[in-house]
Amino acid sequence: MAINLIHQGLANAASLFLAILTGWALVQFIRNQPLGGSWFGAAVIGEVLLLAQFLLGWVLYFQGFSAGPRPWIHILYGAVAIITLPAAYTYFSKIDSPRAQTLAMVVVCAFLWGILQRSGQVIYLEVFY
Repeated sequence: MAINLIHQGLANAASLFLAILTGWALVQFIRNQPLGGSWFGAAVIGEVLLLAQFLLGWVLYFQGFSAGPRPWIHILYGAVAIITLPAAYTYFSKIDSPRAQTLAMVVVCAFLWGILQRSGQVIYLEVFY
């Protein structure tokens, strides 16, 4: 299987995974419950997915594969995707209110999902058009 298809498959998996993480955190927020170890473990799995996709993206970049007409935007979104979850956890873990932490992680995961959607549009335009 071609590396670009694996990269694209990881993008789809990460996008779906982050949508599930967002929904899970939102349900916890609505139920007025804090995020537990299971959610944070799933967030680590999501981060590993993003790291694998990021590394494959660099392999593709050094092989000469272009991520659309503006490859630096795609690379920027990839870098933002990598640092978002660890930075959010580090920053929001200092908040005293578990409910506020949960809401913050809902917003962060929704933002990260949006970044992945926007980044994916760049590749899909090149691959399908």
